[in-house]
Amino acid sequence: MTPSGETHSHETTGILLVDKPEGWTSHQVVDWLRRRLRVPKVGHTGTLDPFATGLLVLCLGEATRVAELLTQTDKRYVFRMRLGMETDTLDPTGRVTHTYEGPPVDGARLRRVVCEMVGRQMQDVPRYSAVKVRGRRLYEWTRSGRDVEAAPRWVEIYDFEVLDDSWPEVTCRVHCSKGTYVRQLAADVGRRLGCGAHVTALRRTENGPFSVHNALPLDTLERMRRDREWRRHVIPLHAALSHLPALVVDDPLIRNRLRHGQVPDSQLDRIAAVVEGHPGPVRLMGPDNVLLALWWPAAPPGGRRLKVFQSSAELT
Repeated sequence: MTPSGETHSHETTGILLVDKPEGWTSHQVVDWLRRRLRVPKVGHTGTLDPFATGLLVLCLGEATRVAELLTQTDKRYVFRMRLGMETDTLDPTGRVTHTYEGPPVDGARLRRVVCEMVGRQMQDVPRYSAVKVRGRRLYEWTRSGRDVEAAPRWVEIYDFEVLDDSWPEVTCRVHCSKGTYVRQLAADVGRRLGCGAHVTALRRTENGPFSVHNALPLDTLERMRRDREWRRHVIPLHAALSHLPALVVDDPLIRNRLRHGQVPDSQLDRIAAVVEGHPGPVRLMGPDNVLLALWWPAAPPGGRRLKVFQSSAELT
């Protein structure tokens, strides 16, 4: 027990959706949860810049062990960009580097360029980003005056549309793959138009199957803190990974072997037809939708084969 009589919530495992406020770093949100909600183990599945708002998918407890599976999902954003002005950070926190003096860009031309951006493409990594290059964050190299670049990366823009354009402000919605920099996307639109652009507001609305509509603001979490009502909003692991195929393990003997980290290949092969050809992971489920383990049926030699969760120890 804590001095206030409140127990630590070290046993809490699952996914918590938070609506990040403007001005906070993703790390600050994680630190706030650790301190205020007394959750010692918290991780996120993708950062948001401090000026951005919206959905942060946070992994609590054992869910931190599956964070990499949740970072691979696509994202949706609504953002506003200002045409006719570029900044060194590609967002409102930076120094203005170029101002356009020409006439307003025609709305029809803007929409054509936005439409042309849809598809798989190589995208530059912004100089002010947290990508590590030669052991340091890229923004650290940039701030130190060193001209270091990160290799461009493949991204995919699935959908990109203009919601409103009132020169020079444009509001857009985008559906994109993981690793896409919306700041860079806006800058690329500005360069194609010949006027330059930078993002002035950014909000993540979806991350894979998760929506900001189900996310809790920090002030709401604060109100829920004392009676621990926030725990009702934690998404169980089996539900968070519902996009993965599942096998129900009814046999207590097999569940017992799983508890000890053993791969019961002979038994599982009898029921694995539903995942034939699937490299994994596959959810191994126990009674009452408890996630026992993740199983990689086609793992290469030396590759991960099984990831057992503590919940399996509660079952016999």
